Amino acid sequence: MHLKDVENAKVTCLVDNNVDILLPNTGIASRPSIGQRWFELPLIAEHGFSVALELEINDGTEHTILFDSGLDPLAAAHNSDVLNLDLSLCEFAISSHGHIDHAGGLINIRNKMSREQSIPLLFHKDAFRKRIVKFHDGRIISLPEPNRSVLTKTGYSVVERESPSLWIGDTVLVTGEVPRTNEFEKGFPNHYSEVDGKMESDPLIKDDQAVILNIKEKGLVVITGCGHSGIINIINYAKELTGEDRIYTIIGGMHLSGGIFESIIPKTVDELEKMKPKFLIPCHCTGLKAMTEIAKSMPDAFIQNSVGTRYIL
Repeated sequence: MHLKDVENAKVTCLVDNNVDILLPNTGIASRPSIGQRWFELPLIAEHGFSVALELEINDGTEHTILFDSGLDPLAAAHNSDVLNLDLSLCEFAISSHGHIDHAGGLINIRNKMSREQSIPLLFHKDAFRKRIVKFHDGRIISLPEPNRSVLTKTGYSVVERESPSLWIGDTVLVTGEVPRTNEFEKGFPNHYSEVDGKMESDPLIKDDQAVILNIKEKGLVVITGCGHSGIINIINYAKELTGEDRIYTIIGGMHLSGGIFESIIPKTVDELEKMKPKFLIPCHCTGLKAMTEIAKSMPDAFIQNSVGTRYIL
């Protein structure tokens, strides 16, 4: 697919699992300014993920899109207010997958966008399944599905795509369903989806998709939600779709947290090293152990994320 270059992009983290107001500006990372009374309206962290993308394309026009919306109905919208981030010109929204920690804020953050037009909201069809996760210690986490009718009433135009698609003048590539091509990224074995009224094993979570940009003269930016497809599968697919081998920045969840995934951390980090990304920003469900290994193995590329950080690419 011919993914057109972007002159530059700004990626602002609206929701992530961590907020740290002490982190310094470094490299491409611009930390939020905090006033004397920052504690009256603090940034909120939660188990979720959301970023806003501001793009300048080759014709000189600027575009704003939303990728995921976090868990709590209010967090992403609240944090956008704290950051004075204007989403009134947001023209497109993407859901990485249907899990509630990526789609929970869609309704409230829609109120930050223009009410004069419907906003396309891109999903894979499987995103509308009800899901659960069964842990080995007996815990069960419910993952309710997005409500299509409510989203439509809110002002979104729901678009379903399973295959790769180009948006915003062919400058934004959404991968759609990602092929699983390696032997170690096998999905989430204790994940279940409702099919015909019954919960069935669904380790692959096929609705998982990522966003790809191509920054002029620098290479690909790969943005993931949870990365259920496997971060290496995603990057390899991005390279296959675009024909571009340079990896400029990787940002987002890599789902390496928890005992199930610890065994693949070394292989994942090894493969990431071979890809030589300029910047590597693990978020959300990547997990402390994986982040530590990434920071140790690729100290020059690693950037610690925090809610409110803006990456200028």
